[in-house]
Order: sequence, then structure tokens, then C-alpha cells
Amino acid sequence: MVNLKKLAATVTLGTLLISGTTPGFAASLTDKQKKVQQQQQQNSSEQSKANASIQSREQAISKEQQEINKLDAELQDVINDVAQKKAEIRATQEKIKELEAQIKKYEAKMKAQEELMKERMATMQKNGGSSVNWAEFIFGSKDFGDLITRMITAGTIQENDQQIFEEYEATKEKLAKAQADLKAERDSLVKQKEELEKRQKELDQKMKERAAKIKKLEAEKVKFESKLMSLQEMEDTLKAQEQAIQSEIEAQRRAEEEARRAAAATAAAKKQQGSSSNSGSSASTAPVASAPASGGMFQRPASGRLTQGWGPASGANGYSFHNALDIAGPVGTPIYAAQTGTVLRAGWSGAYGNQVMIAHVINGQVWTTVYAHMNSISVSAGQRVSQGQNIGGMGSTGNSTGSHLHFEIHRGGYSYSSSSAGSTVNPALFF
Repeated sequence: MVNLKKLAATVTLGTLLISGTTPGFAASLTDKQKKVQQQQQQNSSEQSKANASIQSREQAISKEQQEINKLDAELQDVINDVAQKKAEIRATQEKIKELEAQIKKYEAKMKAQEELMKERMATMQKNGGSSVNWAEFIFGSKDFGDLITRMITAGTIQENDQQIFEEYEATKEKLAKAQADLKAERDSLVKQKEELEKRQKELDQKMKERAAKIKKLEAEKVKFESKLMSLQEMEDTLKAQEQAIQSEIEAQRRAEEEARRAAAATAAAKKQQGSSSNSGSSASTAPVASAPASGGMFQRPASGRLTQGWGPASGANGYSFHNALDIAGPVGTPIYAAQTGTVLRAGWSGAYGNQVMIAHVINGQVWTTVYAHMNSISVSAGQRVSQGQNIGGMGSTGNSTGSHLHFEIHRGGYSYSSSSAGSTVNPALFF
């Protein structure tokens, strides 16, 4: 490091020597001036080297941050994929349980139907069944089901018993379909588990690489930022999402039932009062969260200036695709629910800071909206909110460089990706 006091003293001495020149010192003055100039040049050279070293280190830090960003982006996609595959496996396992329960139900029903049909066949044989070669029917059949099919084909079943045998055939078909579906789901589960194991190994390897990289940077006292969302956080989000969607569907069903009852009660009251059909239309409420006109499915969640749009990004901030709209405004600017729905998450979420996620079901289609970097939150998980309802205030929490709202719209459930659009759509097309 350059000694600034020494430099200042040297420069001052040079100034005094130059201003106090006498004939007696004329011979030595030139040499002293040269020495001063050489010292100045040397100091200047040292300062340039120091500046170059600082600049080089800043560039190195920037490069290291970019490496962390790239690694986190790749890792985040794997984390998201692993979480999604775990969710798919849970769904497949639930479907297998449902199919197994259905199969038991069909098997029990068929057993009861077979007992009934055996009784009816014995009765038919006693009551004038001599024209039928029962030995051929019975011993020529592969099994009981084949016997029933042969009897139906031969038209030997009386009309009043036809329904019993047809119901048996229908149950038999349902059982066969359920068994085929069960086999397909079990095969699918095996493949899903194999894919999960493969991705889990990749995740473990990348996590080790990341840990080693971070350890190295910390040892070098290098400061860096990371926007990584943990696997547990992704899994929790997916589980909460499933619950919120079911809650939203149930809330819509109740709202529609209440609307129908209210309409029926109003109509009955008017009829009782003897009002004419033209005196006014009965009360009617549109289904909750039905989609407005095309292009207006969601409302703008906050006022402010658009600072970044949806689409490809430079990667400098840890993502190569910006899957949201950024709306800037003063801290505390009100943020509103873009559409009616059920809150699936409300609270701190790492890089997203204070965040709210809302699940929507619009005309049978699931949508998810995300509101990030909030300064305050005024709703809670599981709460149902209406379009335009205040859900909090704008801020700069998490990995944020200024007060703004990061707003995402996902077609379907939430699915994070830092390198592609993933499940997101451009919000600007839906306002």
C-alpha cells in the first residue's frame, strides 16, 4: 500500500527546494528535482497497480457471483423437478389406493350378483328349462362369466331376469377396466420412482458442488448472494397448493349453492306475493371467480411503473428468464388480489421476501398468482380473498434492489424455473 504521508513529505520537500534556489545549490538542484520526479512517477505507478488490482478483484468477485447465479439457476430447476416428481408420485399412490378400493367393491358386488344368478339359473332349470342343453352350457363354458355371456347370446334368460345378468356384465367390465387402470398406474409409479431417483442423485451431486464452491468463497472472504429455494420449501408449496385448490373448489360450490337457494327463495316469495313474471327478474349470482371478458381475466395488482417485463433476462441476477412483471412504487403502495381465490402461502419465502400465493379456479382451470418482495401482508394461508381485495403493501424484502412488486401468473399450479417460462404466462396479456 502506498505511504501517503511519505509521498506528501516528498512532494513538499521538492516544492521548497524549487522555490528556494540559490547559485550555491544550482548544481545539486537538478539532481534533486529528478529524484522528486522519479519518486512521483514511482508512486503513480504503485497507485496504478493498486487500482488495477482492486478493479481485477472486483471483476473476479463479479465472475464468482455469476458462477453462483448460474449454479443456483441449474440447481433450482432440479429442485423444482424433484419436488414435482414427488408430488406426482403422491398423486399416483392416491390413485392406486382409490383403484384398489374400487376393485374390492366390484369384486364384492360381483360375488353377490353371482349368488343371485345361481339361484335364478337353478330356478330356471326346474321351471321348464328342459329345452336347454344345460350340460353343454355349463361344461362348455370357460368360467362363470363365460356361462353368463353364452346364456345372454343364446337368449335363454327370461326377460324379467335379463336386468340382473346385464348388471353383472356391467360390473364385470368395470372391474376389468379398474384392474387395467391399476396395472397402468403401478407401471407408471415404477417409472416415476426411477426418474425421481435419477434426479435425486443429480440434485445431491449439484448440492455437493455448490457447498464446495460456497466453502471456497467463504474462505476467500468473498461476498455473494444466493436466491436458491430449498426442496422442502418447494414441497411445502406444492402440498399447500393442493389443499388451497380443493378449498377453492369447495368454496365455489358452496357459493353457487347459496346463490341458487337465494334465487329460488326470491322467486318463491315473488310467486307467493302474486307478482307477475314481468315485474322483475329473480336474483341471480354468477359463479364465483368466473372469467371476465377475454384479455381481462386478472386485474392489475398494483399501481406504479413497469420496470421489468416477462421474458428472457441477462442472467446477472441469477435467472435467465424473468417469469413476472415488476411494478415499482413507494413502500406501502397497496397490493390487490388479481382474482378471487384461496391463499395458499403468506409469509417469508427466502429470495422472494414477504410473499403471497393465491390459487384460483376459473371455469375449471387452475391458476396461481404470486406477489413477492412485499413490505407487509394482510392475509393468511387458507383465507379466501375476492378480486380487488387488499392483500398487503409493496416493499423491497428478500433479494430486491428497490421497492417493487414481483407479480407472476401460472397456468395451473406453481412451478419455479429460473431458466425458462415454466408454467408462467405473460401477465400483461391478462389484464
